[in-house]
Amino acid sequence: MSDIFNISASNNFVETLADKLLQEYKNSPLNLANVTIFLPNRRACISLAEAFIRLQGMKPSLLPQMQAIGDIKEDELLLSGTDSADTFVTVPPAINPVERKLIFMKLILSRYSEFGLEKISLSQAYLLAEELGALIDKVCLQELSWDNLKNIVPDEYAFHWQETLKFLNIVTAYWPEILKERGVIDSGTRKNNLIKKQCELWQKTKPSQHIIIAGTTAVSPAMKLFVKTVLDLNHGEVFLSGLDKYLEDDAWQKIDETHPQYELKQLLDYLQIDRSRVKDLCPPQNPEREKFISEIMRPAVCSDQWRNLNNKISATAVSGLKIVECKDTRSEALTISVLIRKCLETPEKTIALVTPDRNLARRTSNELLRWNIKIDDSAGLPLAQTNWGIFMRLLIAASSPNALKKEILSLCKTSLFLTTSFFNNTENLIRRLEKNFWRQEQNDEEAKVFLDDIYQKLADFRAILSEKTQSLKQILITHITTAEKISSSLWQNDDGAAGSLFLSDWMEKAEILEEINPSDYLNFFEAMMTGQTIHPKQTSHPRIKILGPMEARLNHYDEIILGGFNEGIWPITPDADPWMSRPMKKNFGFELPEKQIGVLGLDFANLLGAKTVYITRADNQDGSPTVKSRWLMRLETVLQALGISKDLIQEKDCLHWAEELNKPSTIKPIDSPAPTPPVSLRPRKLSASAVEKLIRDPYSVFAKYILKLTPLDELDQEESAIDFGNLVHQILEDFGRLYPEKYPENAESILLEMGHIAFSKSSFSAEKQAFWQPKFNKIISWIVAYEKQYRQNIKHIHTEIWGNYIIDNAPAGPFEIYAKADRVDETSDGQINIIDYKTGRGRKKKEVKAGYAPQLPIEGIIAANGGFDHVKAAPVNDLMYWRLGNETITINAKEDNVLDHVKENIIRLINSFDFESTPYLCNPNPKHASDYSDYEHLARVKEWSVISEEEE
Repeated sequence: MSDIFNISASNNFVETLADKLLQEYKNSPLNLANVTIFLPNRRACISLAEAFIRLQGMKPSLLPQMQAIGDIKEDELLLSGTDSADTFVTVPPAINPVERKLIFMKLILSRYSEFGLEKISLSQAYLLAEELGALIDKVCLQELSWDNLKNIVPDEYAFHWQETLKFLNIVTAYWPEILKERGVIDSGTRKNNLIKKQCELWQKTKPSQHIIIAGTTAVSPAMKLFVKTVLDLNHGEVFLSGLDKYLEDDAWQKIDETHPQYELKQLLDYLQIDRSRVKDLCPPQNPEREKFISEIMRPAVCSDQWRNLNNKISATAVSGLKIVECKDTRSEALTISVLIRKCLETPEKTIALVTPDRNLARRTSNELLRWNIKIDDSAGLPLAQTNWGIFMRLLIAASSPNALKKEILSLCKTSLFLTTSFFNNTENLIRRLEKNFWRQEQNDEEAKVFLDDIYQKLADFRAILSEKTQSLKQILITHITTAEKISSSLWQNDDGAAGSLFLSDWMEKAEILEEINPSDYLNFFEAMMTGQTIHPKQTSHPRIKILGPMEARLNHYDEIILGGFNEGIWPITPDADPWMSRPMKKNFGFELPEKQIGVLGLDFANLLGAKTVYITRADNQDGSPTVKSRWLMRLETVLQALGISKDLIQEKDCLHWAEELNKPSTIKPIDSPAPTPPVSLRPRKLSASAVEKLIRDPYSVFAKYILKLTPLDELDQEESAIDFGNLVHQILEDFGRLYPEKYPENAESILLEMGHIAFSKSSFSAEKQAFWQPKFNKIISWIVAYEKQYRQNIKHIHTEIWGNYIIDNAPAGPFEIYAKADRVDETSDGQINIIDYKTGRGRKKKEVKAGYAPQLPIEGIIAANGGFDHVKAAPVNDLMYWRLGNETITINAKEDNVLDHVKENIIRLINSFDFESTPYLCNPNPKHASDYSDYEHLARVKEWSVISEEEE
């Protein structure tokens, strides 16, 4: 077993291996085609092929056979020159993954009560089935036995885990029979069997071909046997990647599952090969960096050795290593894009972003588009986020029995929505449907026909989704046929092709699940698409790659960026398993979930060996502070132990470049809007509430009454506190009209009955009624208690009446102010009280007296001048806000001459706006700005407003 070698982390693995083979076969280059090389994944195969081409230049040559060991198939395992195909025929085929999920779902749905659950949705059953499949795959990979379940003592665990264990015992007892009945096996078992068959074949025939295993850590027993078998062949070789040759033997023996070298150590122990016997294929290019990496990854139990480092590693170890710390994820993506753009300035230079964070990868891709640099993320695009996936999900939502207008409109606005019935006019009709037919309720006959056509096309799918139970296959068929009715380009492009294959797999096996509840279909369909990705065919920059850590294995680039270097990403936090807890896994025989930390740690260690490496991280993500990766903390600790300043590897230039990238050359603050329209366009009539807007925010009056801009309500606006307030106002209005003079003794029962009728006729949801009915009852109790005393001095009440007051001598002519008062009460002594009902916040006396809340004073001015219908002019006594259910706020109109003061201010205000030179300013007095404005975004308030600390 002398043909096992190591290629150091600081060396280009694929080029080193390619160069070795080219040198070996330089005198017989045709024989190179007979060499078979097994690599960890398909990207490594591509990289090795590219390395051969680079080293050969323009010289034509035949390449060796390269196979991704993670995707072994029987036709790829069989070597040329053998005639043992019958050996592999005896291995049953693997069960279809969709078929397995559906079988597990059926079992879970039939026994969910055993988990203590009252109900389980299809999507929950799907996710549990997927996790159960993953658990079975792990058992197969590690060649564990389900008999080990007896080692898990149920009494030691909570009730939930005891029930889960019972279910696992049932599934694992019957699962082999189910597989046998179908003539299939689990894919993991099949892969193991194929590898073992191949090993048996090689052990028997001792082939003469040159067989190489490169870069594997042999995670499973079958793969370890595979490596051992190759080493036993006459011409078999194994090349390890990044074996740590610097860690002392005592520390090597203390390596645990979380250490990057754990799997390599396991492999060498299995092969019974001492680490010292594994020779380097060639000297390391950067031995100091490799020593540095070894120290960073030193086992925690012997990290006390860092105290003795002193100057054992020179500063050259960190030459080319840079740390970039950004303020947030957006800044990090922009900084990474700047680093990539800088690298491309050098001809033929390559760069890769390696990160497990797909969000960061997508952000970086988008940032690079500013330079028209297109880059392909190797992880692909989730099918659910493609145009096809979005369309199919929105189609379900729009076809559901309780679909809202916004869901129909969302479907119409997708890129795939294009009906043949209205082929040339679809976009225009969608706009008219929303604006005219739904929002403004205009009689647009063509838009109505268009909507009817949509409903007709959705009818079959809506009928299916309205049923209590239906077969999954029939739902899928109707989903597809409905989509084809609405979209004329459903199966086009890459996402359409991927969607077609995706649905074909499910259609083939859908009958297994039988009847389902159609109301669960939307969430189930979204769960079905989980993990489905596509790789769009697009031109990608040849010198840039975005890779996950596993895909980056054995690949080499001139510069490498390790992005998102925070805890939870580097390394990823292991997910909780719904089928087995950590102690259960340990008792069963599984390795701890933390082993994945070591797997990612090996990827990090090998990537860190590159000549130029940038480690980037963000201090904040989505507004929350982050924690830097444990490996970055270790790196900084080792630097400190070596006496090397962290500033030596801090990269700040790229941060500065990124900041400057979006910084304008000059900053010119914009002024607040100050439109001065002609007097002829200015309103000559305003409501009392609009007058308040003219005082607080004149710009909103300009936008509404001069520009004629009105806000659009939500298509399917939910009931709000405003609707509740309107209902209360209407009941009090009706009651006041019934009893304008004498207050009835049974007023409370009358009002409660009126409320009961109003609530029953309203469109309020059951939840809203349950919340608002008690509040209404409280209001009625309060108002009756108050009115019994108050109405003793009232002669007559007038509810919801209109009135106006005209300013005759305004510079531009008469100006009308009008109002609708909640109540105008005539008192027994010949005076008038003005009342405004409030179901929410009332107004403060200070606001009213200062003139910033002129609603009631204006109504008082109208009443005092006889401007209300059926109300004679009389002195105004009280202006009252009734905060229904809480309190009354009373302003005596005679105190401080409130009405005269407000009237004088309003006349002055109207007079000033009758001159063209007076602008309609936005929030001229920020202290008294309106609480809310429909036009704030049009005025771009946040861009020009500055509030001083004193004003705050």
